[in-house]
Amino acid sequence: MTNKVKSAPEEFVRLFHNAKTLRLKRGDIVYRVGDQPENIYFLESGLVGLALWGESGKDHLVRFFRAGQVFGHRSFFEKAPYHATATVIENSVVQVLSKNELREKMRGNCELAEKFLENLARELRESESKQLTLNEKDAPARIAEAVVYLKELHPDYSWTRQEIADFCGTTTPTVIRNLAHFVEEGLIEQKGREIVILNREALLSQG
Repeated sequence: MTNKVKSAPEEFVRLFHNAKTLRLKRGDIVYRVGDQPENIYFLESGLVGLALWGESGKDHLVRFFRAGQVFGHRSFFEKAPYHATATVIENSVVQVLSKNELREKMRGNCELAEKFLENLARELRESESKQLTLNEKDAPARIAEAVVYLKELHPDYSWTRQEIADFCGTTTPTVIRNLAHFVEEGLIEQKGREIVILNREALLSQG
């Protein structure tokens, strides 16, 4: 099931109205680490993950973008190469604006520009706060909070154990063991790859 945009900020919708549309499939790369940013992106539907190459030699999912969010903006405004790779997690529809198109839309519209940047700053702060919280906890607590966060981020997507592990900085076997423990404690159910949260408050108290 595709995650449709429900309540995107009005300034995002206005800015990307009539923008170029990309229809992408799971596994497609929107941009790679080291690429020069030429566009800014708005996720109309679907899910996109941002991955860094870690010291262990594997990708580490550090952030997800859901429908209604802008992405690729950090490097775009910094005028620096992308610091991570944006990969489609679920089939997505992405609106694309080039630098020249963005300048044209914002020219003479200070209110739109301010609201746009205000929303981006808020989303970045929330994302950084979430990662800081996860990094300060032990593995069971990180896994429990990651499960709650990811399920609330995109309820209709069946998160893989690898994706959960990558997001909270642990290993897939550790995630599998802890999920089995959560099942024994009556906190969740596992139906194949699907995770059903039975007791959110108790789950978040783990660790």
